[in-house]
Amino acid sequence: MTTLITGGNGFIGLALAERLRAAGEAVLLADLPRAASAVPAPVPPAGCEAVSGDLREAVTLERLFAGRRIERVVHTAAITPSPQRERDDATAIMDVNVTATARLLQRCAREPSVRRVLLVSSVAVYGFSAPAASGRYEEAGSAPAPASLYGISKLAAEQCALRIGQLHGLDVRVARLGPVFGRWEHASGVREWLSPHHQVLEAACDGMEVVLPRALAADWIYAPDAADALARLAIAATLAHRLYHVGGGGMSDVGQWCEALKRHLPALRWRLAAPHETATVRYGLAADRPALDVSRLTRELGHRCRFTLEEAAADYFAWRAAAREAGSR
Repeated sequence: MTTLITGGNGFIGLALAERLRAAGEAVLLADLPRAASAVPAPVPPAGCEAVSGDLREAVTLERLFAGRRIERVVHTAAITPSPQRERDDATAIMDVNVTATARLLQRCAREPSVRRVLLVSSVAVYGFSAPAASGRYEEAGSAPAPASLYGISKLAAEQCALRIGQLHGLDVRVARLGPVFGRWEHASGVREWLSPHHQVLEAACDGMEVVLPRALAADWIYAPDAADALARLAIAATLAHRLYHVGGGGMSDVGQWCEALKRHLPALRWRLAAPHETATVRYGLAADRPALDVSRLTRELGHRCRFTLEEAAADYFAWRAAAREAGSR
């Protein structure tokens, strides 16, 4: 079967492509053409086909489906803006995150081969609202209260996709994704806030001291674990719910990540910033968020995160070294 992954050059898209290719699935990656001045993107997993184009344009959508039998679509394409970009480019954010979603869904509805569309949304739809009585955000009990244009646009994209699916009898599901780090992460230009884990690793490899604004606790999920959850949601023959949470299942903080990395980079120096000191690592969150309740995903599809924080540090460090070596050949 062929899976179309939009935003295919992003690190979620590439991690998912890696997972699907390992299972023998055919993968089509769709993304915007990369600017000549941009940092080169990682080479996609072997065997992936790639198509460049803008999902807001009908010609791109026609090229994606022409001559292909696409059974699944995983829609990860989105702009994840900084507050400055929200101020400067609000129209583009809504256009890419919402309008392109509507155009894609309408095109999928015309394609008889499409069995499922999985929209990758975000924990950002909850803003900083209070969690459920469990202390976590729950699919059935937590009301969205987005606090940014990104969260607003992702919630609008969810509702738009589900409604179009309902109108056309198209199987549409939503995965609200928690904070992700790890393999394939790179400066793509559409994610202005790279994960602190990525920033720490790059700084440590360059011999720089790491100064954190605060510990920043969250239900961080390693990219291969997130990809496995998304793959299960895309592939499952039947699903009981329209909405699923994908997260790490437990809390960890960036300080703990620094300590896990020190096993592989003993010279790593890190500390919390002193009052009024400028940190070297940038955070996209002004405050910590509660974790996502992932019991629905575990109960129904048997997904559990395979990597502990220490195992993720070892795997990510080794993967980065291998990718750098391959790129220098």
